[in-house]
Amino acid sequence: MEPTDLPIIDVDVPATWPDPLANLVGRLADDARRSGHPPQYYQDLNLLPYENAVLAELEGHLVRARHHTRLLDHEKDAIRLQGLRLLNAHLVNDRLDQALALGYLTAAEHERLRTVNETVPGQRGWGKREGQVCLTLSAAPQVHDVDGIHRLLTYWGGEAIYWQHCEGSPALAEKLRSLGAPSVVTALLDLAAPVPEGHSVFPSVVHVFVGKALGHEPADADVLYRSPIPPQRIESIVTPA
Repeated sequence: MEPTDLPIIDVDVPATWPDPLANLVGRLADDARRSGHPPQYYQDLNLLPYENAVLAELEGHLVRARHHTRLLDHEKDAIRLQGLRLLNAHLVNDRLDQALALGYLTAAEHERLRTVNETVPGQRGWGKREGQVCLTLSAAPQVHDVDGIHRLLTYWGGEAIYWQHCEGSPALAEKLRSLGAPSVVTALLDLAAPVPEGHSVFPSVVHVFVGKALGHEPADADVLYRSPIPPQRIESIVTPA
């Protein structure tokens, strides 16, 4: 059974950073200041050699992260009961089948979305989406990079479902915009836990911490989390302002 009482780290709240992590990040931020490096260019800092050291300081802690999406009410209930599942064809088809059964999609819309989405062989676009949950470490996109999460919050289904329809299929795009409500799922991640394929963080965990320590509020990192997130690690599901 996974522990549920681990201390929580939030990149946006330095008071939650354990002292060894805060000290390491503080030294790296001081080095950047002494070199005259502009805080807004934190991603250009040569920090990757310190990534493993930062991850080691995360052991025994959970890190708060945000999953931006658009959800129907029954999908919110499912996340509260089941957590966040890894993206795959079964998850996509399950969402589409439930939307059809509950009257949100017509049979024609259901068929189109089931046969043309990012999990269908031969239909996949750029990038790998399957086998992961996509999140951001900071809440900053909701204030400083709204364009970066706009489609996720505007079109129902996530990129796997809406990606091939939001521009080329006006009627279907309008339908996807009408379904559900924009939602931010706040989850707690164990970034230090080993997984077979490894989680991906861009630019890196150390970069976002140092960016925050430099006072650059928009600092953030995208996380491709390659483990299901259990329901006890879902903090909240809210509709952003």
